Amino acid sequence: MTLAPVVEDFTPASPPQPLADDEIHLWFFPQWERTPDAARSAPVRSLLAAYLGQSVAAVRIERGEHGKPRVAAAELEFNLSHGGGALLLAVSRRIALGIDLESIRRKTRPAVELARRFFTPAEARALETIPPSRRQDAFLRLWCAKEAALKAHGRGIGFGLDRFEFALDTAGRVAPAAGNPWRVVAFAPSPEHVGALAHAGLVSRVCAFVARN
Repeated sequence: MTLAPVVEDFTPASPPQPLADDEIHLWFFPQWERTPDAARSAPVRSLLAAYLGQSVAAVRIERGEHGKPRVAAAELEFNLSHGGGALLLAVSRRIALGIDLESIRRKTRPAVELARRFFTPAEARALETIPPSRRQDAFLRLWCAKEAALKAHGRGIGFGLDRFEFALDTAGRVAPAAGNPWRVVAFAPSPEHVGALAHAGLVSRVCAFVARN
């Protein structure tokens, strides 16, 4: 499976940035105060409005059948994730995508036990081969990839973490397994976070920005 390009370094910027049809832009908000609906929050709607060339008031966010947010009557795809006091937003013109962000400071979890319960048997076996000192990191990156793919699909985590399988090598690197339709790329927007982007189709470039206050 062909992977997306490596995510460029996250650099401070203000939206919009030139966005080609075969590109994806990532925006990292390092300080994020949780809101009841992040997709409709002022910072997210302001960023989307900049890409659309519209006023913030004109940007209307609706949700698909399974809750995935989208911009009404606009050819602009987006997805978002928040965790560890930060938010990550992905934007494209027409490319289906999903994003996940996780804090590396989350409490230690029983990785193998959770994988046996919720992941595929092959993924659970792969996690067992990872040395314990690196297993939590591998589990977190695998979780990110799976959740990003499920969000790109549009059904979310409730569809089942075993729906899209990923291969995991002994170094903890994640790649789509045979039959998985989603291309995925992993990255770390900050020393305290890891993330994953899943998308359909070919992407020439993934640009990454830190949103200026």
